[in-house]
Amino acid sequence: MNSAVNTEQSAPLFQSIEFDPKGDYIRSPFSYERRKTREVMVGSVGVGGSNPIRIQSMTVSPTLDTDATVAEAMQLFDAGCEIVRITAQGPKEAKNLEAIRKELNNRGYHGPLVADIHFSPRAAMTAVEYVEKVRINPGNFADTKMFAVREYTDAEYAEELGRIHDSFKPLVLRARELGRAMRIGVNHGSLSDRIMNRYGDTPRGMVESAIEFIKIAEMYDYRDIIVSMKASNPQVMIQAYRMLVERFRLEYMDYPLHLGVTEAGDGKDGRMKSACGIGALLEDGLGDTIRVSLTEDAVYEVPVARALADLYNRFSGDASSFAAAWKSSIQNLESEGLAAGIQDIRCKSISNPYRTLRRKTDAAESADSKSASNANDNAGASDASDNAFANDQLPLGALYPVRAGIFSVAGQGLPNSCEGIDFVVSDNPETLARLPDSVTGFLAIYSGSDLDTPGSDNLSGRSKRMYFVSPSKVDDLPDSLPDQAYCLIISAPDDLKDLKVALASIAKRNPAWLAVDCQDPVSATLAYRLVAELLESAGSRIPLVLYSRPGKRKDLARAVDAHASQELEENASLYRTSIHSGGLLLEGIGDGILVESSDASSAASMALDLLQTTRIRLYRTEYISCPSCGRTLFDLQETTARIKSKTGHLKGVKIAVMGCIVNGPGEMADADFGYVGSAPGKINLYRGKEVVRKNIPSADADQELIDLIREHGMWQDP
Repeated sequence: MNSAVNTEQSAPLFQSIEFDPKGDYIRSPFSYERRKTREVMVGSVGVGGSNPIRIQSMTVSPTLDTDATVAEAMQLFDAGCEIVRITAQGPKEAKNLEAIRKELNNRGYHGPLVADIHFSPRAAMTAVEYVEKVRINPGNFADTKMFAVREYTDAEYAEELGRIHDSFKPLVLRARELGRAMRIGVNHGSLSDRIMNRYGDTPRGMVESAIEFIKIAEMYDYRDIIVSMKASNPQVMIQAYRMLVERFRLEYMDYPLHLGVTEAGDGKDGRMKSACGIGALLEDGLGDTIRVSLTEDAVYEVPVARALADLYNRFSGDASSFAAAWKSSIQNLESEGLAAGIQDIRCKSISNPYRTLRRKTDAAESADSKSASNANDNAGASDASDNAFANDQLPLGALYPVRAGIFSVAGQGLPNSCEGIDFVVSDNPETLARLPDSVTGFLAIYSGSDLDTPGSDNLSGRSKRMYFVSPSKVDDLPDSLPDQAYCLIISAPDDLKDLKVALASIAKRNPAWLAVDCQDPVSATLAYRLVAELLESAGSRIPLVLYSRPGKRKDLARAVDAHASQELEENASLYRTSIHSGGLLLEGIGDGILVESSDASSAASMALDLLQTTRIRLYRTEYISCPSCGRTLFDLQETTARIKSKTGHLKGVKIAVMGCIVNGPGEMADADFGYVGSAPGKINLYRGKEVVRKNIPSADADQELIDLIREHGMWQDP
């Protein structure tokens, strides 16, 4: 290696670049506009540019089993998957991609294949000969992950980059020669020691890891690159992608983005976590191809990914009329002086797109609650909250916790359990009157047409009224007592013209809080941002409650796939709640959530699950479980289900179930305990990042995990 030359080439790769908290990570925070990127061809499939958001998934069969892998790839293509990824652990597996590609061609399947590479540059050099795209992980491609603690001088760091340059250069040159695409896929769980020791276990470290490899590729005029920033924590994932896009802007880069929440889990948990992370970025106009990582058979990932993608593909071509109307209305707001300079301040209410800082609000409280709060000015938020509950009140905003509420529509009644739910909205006084005395805090919120708030001994001191009204009709409401709740109905872009006046009128009424009912196809994310910004510009800090209801999401997809339409229909509330309410919570907007679903029990479950997914309130065990792939050393679905059955009662404990060591040790950083495959029939157990028990026989590993949790004082008997 000519270290002098490579050091000179690599020096700019670790120059410090500061990120502006008002950076241009999205063109406008108030109107959907998809980020413009270059087009990268993955075989015959274009990614980025003017192409729709592409769908991909991954086979789980051993790559050396040609027949099984071919059969699975065919099943994925038949399900609507546009790009299929296959594990290539080493040169032998990479070589077998030739047979897999040939057999798929013989059967009439010509969709692009991707080789998934970890640790082995040799495998990458073999795989690039036979597939249309190679995915490499900067954290372990010619780099190390030993959890070593050392400090790198600039010279040592540059020397390491020179070594990486020499390992990466042959793949870049061969990919350019063959016309292959490449994904530089960063995982939060497998950052290299070099990156970790300079930038830490942070979104910034993830971004720098990708930029280093991109700059090496650009030295050789290779730009057929797609980039991903995956994490099991949606908050980390969202922040990393936003920071990457801002860095792209500073570096004049326009690479497409592959979105995904890794180790999302299974069932509704996996769907919610994926929709929360992926959907929040799609709302920003970010994302060109997506993979939903579920601990389920890979074919079940496809309709979930298609459902998410088609909600945003509808804005392209002839289907973009609504987006254009919304954007025009925002521009009219500015030109008419109703929200002057709103885009210049880049959504001040989102104080920093790279950190979750909750929007500052003032708690609107009743007299009793204020007395309790004032008496505890120096006691902290939790004490004030407890005293407020003691007075049968439920203040929102300020330093109080994010509240969970449900909307019980006509005929639904109450959920099976109100535990964890802070308030219930209903238009049926009888429903509210049945709220149990054991549930503390103000709970009953009446939304019916009768102007009288329902009264009963059971509701004494803990009932409010919620007014649903369009912005143009706010002044028609009767004068009401302070501390009532309001919900603005935004059903069309034209409703925005009355928004500023409506907010001013509501502010004068000293409301308890404000919600927004965004009727399809209005984006709740964009509308709530706009409301938050208008309130901020007016110096009003009314608490906001994020309201989500099923709507007609299934009607908004292109419906090119029956399974995707069914997915949207069956889980309409989950997707809407996850994308909008989850995404807004992760950027600091929202003092409470209000969920409406097909029944009150599912609404209650969804509200609590969202607080769990966003790590705002952990009310049950949190699982981080990866999807299967060719590296997996045990049956992930069966193992995850078994561990859940034994540990699902441990409130707030985070357990990672990982099939192999690629991301296992790294993702332990986001878990209390880890169960990781180390060899066939063998398990390593982790406490945080540290492996504490090695090569345990699978038959003994469950009990060993329980014993480990018990040793650290976190076990509770069921």
